[in-house]
Parts: sequence; C-alpha cells; structure tokens
Amino acid sequence: MAEQAGRHSAVLALREAPGHLIRCAQQRHTLLWTQEFGGDLTGPQYAVISAIGSDHGLDQRAVGRRASLDKSSTANVVARLEGQGWLRLAKDPADRRRTSLSLTPVARAALSEVTRRAGAVQERLLAPVPEARREPFVAALRRVAFEGDPPPPGSAHAQVLDLGDTPGHLIRRAQQVHTTAWGAEVGRTMTAPQYAVLSALWDHPDGIDQGAAAELASIDTSSMVDIVRRLATRDRVTSTRAPADARRRRLHLTDTARHELAGLTPAVQRVQELLLRPLDSADQRRTLLDGLRALAFATADATP
Repeated sequence: MAEQAGRHSAVLALREAPGHLIRCAQQRHTLLWTQEFGGDLTGPQYAVISAIGSDHGLDQRAVGRRASLDKSSTANVVARLEGQGWLRLAKDPADRRRTSLSLTPVARAALSEVTRRAGAVQERLLAPVPEARREPFVAALRRVAFEGDPPPPGSAHAQVLDLGDTPGHLIRRAQQVHTTAWGAEVGRTMTAPQYAVLSALWDHPDGIDQGAAAELASIDTSSMVDIVRRLATRDRVTSTRAPADARRRRLHLTDTARHELAGLTPAVQRVQELLLRPLDSADQRRTLLDGLRALAFATADATP
C-alpha cells in the first residue's frame, strides 16, 4: 500500500489512510444522526433496540454482541432505555441467572417511525457516494467491519434495520477494528487522533494556526485543546500565541516529533494494511477508500 504513504514516507497522508477516513465518516454519521434525533435516541441505543426487535428473548450479553457494544456500554445503554420506558427486563424461568430483554408496548408502537428515521439517516450518509457505487462500497465496508466474511443475517424483521447492512453501524464496527489494530501495532505510544494532528503539522515547518490544524486532522475544538496539551507535555509540539491575534495559538512540530514519526509511521502503516486485509482486490480497496472519502469530506451544505 505504498500509495498510502502519501506526500512523505515519514508520515501517512490522512486522506489516504482508511483508519482516519473511518473516523471522519463516523463523525459524519454522528452529525447526521444528531440532526435527525437530537438527544432523544443515539445510534448505539437504536442498535440495541434493533437487536432486540429482530430476535425475541435475547439476554444482555447476546444483545451487546449483536449491537457491537462492549459489556459496560451495553449495560449503560440498556439502563438508559429501560429508564426511558423502551425496554423490559425479565428473569428467564429456565435459568434465573439469565435476564432476557424485550421491547415494551410503547417501544413497539414507535419502532416503525424510529426505523424510518434511522433509515433516512443512512440514505443521507450515503448520498455523497455515486448511486452505482453504493452497493459495492457497503459490501467492502461490511468485510472490513467484520474482518472478513460477515455473519449470516439474523431474523428478518420489517420494523428494524438489519445492522449488518446499515452503513452507520458498519462504520462504528470498522472504527472498533481500527482501535484494536492500533493498540496491537502502535500501542500506547501515541493515539490515532494525536498522530493525525502531527501528520497535519508535518507540511508546515513554519507553524500553523491551531484551528486550521484541527480542521486538517478532523478534530473538534475541545478535543484539540486536550490533544495539544498532551503533545506539548511530551515535547511533540510547541504552542505559541499568534502575533496578529493573541487569542489564537500557533502550533509547531518539534524535532523530537519529526524523529519519532519516522520510526512510528511503519506501525501506523501496518494498521492500515490490517484494516484492508479482508478486501481481496485493488478494486475493492479503491471502492472503500473512495466511498469513505466521499462520506468523510461531504460538505455541510450537501446535507438535505
């Protein structure tokens, strides 16, 4: 994947890195979901509802597995949905240690409309991808999300989306795959968002405005403040006040960071290869990357 080394061998070009593009696409999905649902329902909450709605009698562990949530996240989502009157928990008569989850009548009455709106989010998410390329893109994304052949579909249920075919859910799964691969290859030396910031600074030896760096790295303002603080503590960046506007900060990449990036980028490159390994052909990889770029960098005014 030499083309993904981009402009310089010492850093990865962010627009060519599938892990970065997946994070950006997930941000896009979160934005669209919030525009549709506000704070009423999150994507993970819908995933739990969908898992329960398509297969009765699942326990919390099975629901978490279907919804691609870890144990603590599943417990938190289930507790919130139960508190909102969407879920009912009951002890399994055959095994008192097991608690089965079911949707309440209120939830079932609202399910069709909620699913319609969730489906509309997916349509808006995929809108930047040319129509003829959407199915191949989702197929490639599915293989990355499941690290190979996806599992067979669960019980069909017209009132819920099939999570295995839902782009937003697949992007979240792919992000989890990236996080695991990053931990295995890069470890705790540096996080992916920190690497993105350093990569954005690489081409600006004279420094760059912190806001511009955040935009290049696809980092929100509040997260950027924390990332810069951590990078400065480790002597990876310096932050100075802009001469023309003391309220603005200007970031510079240190020599320490430049040397560190040269040694770290091969591990970051391996993470990208691990992500793309389930894709059998160069065409599949190109389809995935083109689709992710379309999602990740869709302009705000393209949102219906």
